[in-house]
Amino acid sequence: MNKNYYRILWGCLAVVVIAGGIYYFAGRDKTPVPSTTTPQQTEQAAHQVIVNQTPALQEAVEEREYQYDSSEQQETETVSAQQQQPLESAAVVKEEVKPQTEKQQTEEQQNTQQASIFESEPLFVMPLAGNIVMDYSADHAIYDATLDQYRTNDHISIGAKKGESVKASEDGTVESVKTDDERGITVVLNHGNGWQTTYSQLQEDVVVKEGDKVKKGQEIGFVAEPTKYSVALGEHVDFSIAKDGVTVDPKNTVVE
Repeated sequence: MNKNYYRILWGCLAVVVIAGGIYYFAGRDKTPVPSTTTPQQTEQAAHQVIVNQTPALQEAVEEREYQYDSSEQQETETVSAQQQQPLESAAVVKEEVKPQTEKQQTEEQQNTQQASIFESEPLFVMPLAGNIVMDYSADHAIYDATLDQYRTNDHISIGAKKGESVKASEDGTVESVKTDDERGITVVLNHGNGWQTTYSQLQEDVVVKEGDKVKKGQEIGFVAEPTKYSVALGEHVDFSIAKDGVTVDPKNTVVE
């Protein structure tokens, strides 16, 4: 009986060992079963995973971008409105101010012209037409044909015909009518603000007297025969312009 018992026991152990070995080696040699899922299906699955997770993030990004774009657009519109408003205001001001400026300029020009004519700067003209037979030269000597010498000259001598009309160079008042041995009958006009004009070599029958008011172009006398101190010049009128007692070159002062 004991022998049979041990035989059965060892038989059971052998079965267990053999079964264990078979199971062990069967597990190691077991080849993994290939997946039936294709690479395309795997990629689609992965893609589906990304897509499924994306909408929340994408919506957040789009909302963020929309808020930024809206904010930037509002800021741009605000700046544009602020820039446009001053331009429109400036345009309105310009339209309103321009006529006033032109009017003011016109008034200033008129006032300046009136002041120039009647107050500070008279607009002189020549007392008659003719050639200058002896020029103005207050700063250096020029030749005097009558005296046959060089001397300075504080007036111009305008060639003319005897009896020709001599006219006032500008509006003024007759300051004096006098006779000078060197320059003959002389009329002096006062034009205000220190301005004077002098007309010499006139006939005795002058048509104005001291204190008379005269207008530019008004006749004041007639050309006479020259005195002996200027006979070489022929018949002429001596004409001078002075400011505050200092003579100036008439050619640079008259307007025509």
